[in-house]
Amino acid sequence: MKDYAVVTGATGAIGSQIALVLAESGYPLWLACRSRYKAQPLIQQCLDAGSPDVRFLPLDLADEASVRSAASQLADFGKPLAGLINNAGIMQRHWQADAQGRELTMLVNYWHTRLFTELAMPLIADGGALVATTSLTRFWPGKVDSLVIDPRKFSQLGTYGLSKKALTQWMRTLAASPEGRRLRINCADPGIVSTPMISMHRWYDPLADILFRPLIRSPHKGAIPALRAWDAPASGSIYRLHAIHQL
Repeated sequence: MKDYAVVTGATGAIGSQIALVLAESGYPLWLACRSRYKAQPLIQQCLDAGSPDVRFLPLDLADEASVRSAASQLADFGKPLAGLINNAGIMQRHWQADAQGRELTMLVNYWHTRLFTELAMPLIADGGALVATTSLTRFWPGKVDSLVIDPRKFSQLGTYGLSKKALTQWMRTLAASPEGRRLRINCADPGIVSTPMISMHRWYDPLADILFRPLIRSPHKGAIPALRAWDAPASGSIYRLHAIHQL
């Protein structure tokens, strides 16, 4: 049996497509997400698709204790991982912080994704894959002086873009490190995909659903860059649907 693949945000629109393709390829899976209830149908779908084993991994990236507990569960399982696809992410409409005052979009998309990755990396077998989902919005922030989000300067897209910029830069650093020689470390940019995340919770959302959503990518196509990154032969690239760029 192949080593286990871990997919965060597995019950999301793109995450579920990633999980199903990995299942079809014969990978046993850890579906890392918040809701066991939402994971149950996907577990059965992945088993039906050909995965020999599918397990639910409770993971709430807004909660540090949950992040550490999930990593400990993987370690206690005692089997090497084929790799990790960090697909989970959020885009908060309004400023929101945790009990320590850390803004949630940055916390989930960067700080806790990074923490979970750092804890899980020693469990990935040599030659395994480490993939993180980035976004074109990473180009929006200019020079970054701080990753601390000032509530007075918070913006939905701006903060999301900063979180993806920080994640991409960290992945670039990892790819150039000794881990980049031991593992295959790459990013995936799915482009604009028809998922609940692109709802801006503004007055124009219903109009955008009619005029815009039919023109953008399906979740199935949105999953392809992550799967290309998963199969990449080496570290250091950002995979898009029809292109590869240097990380």
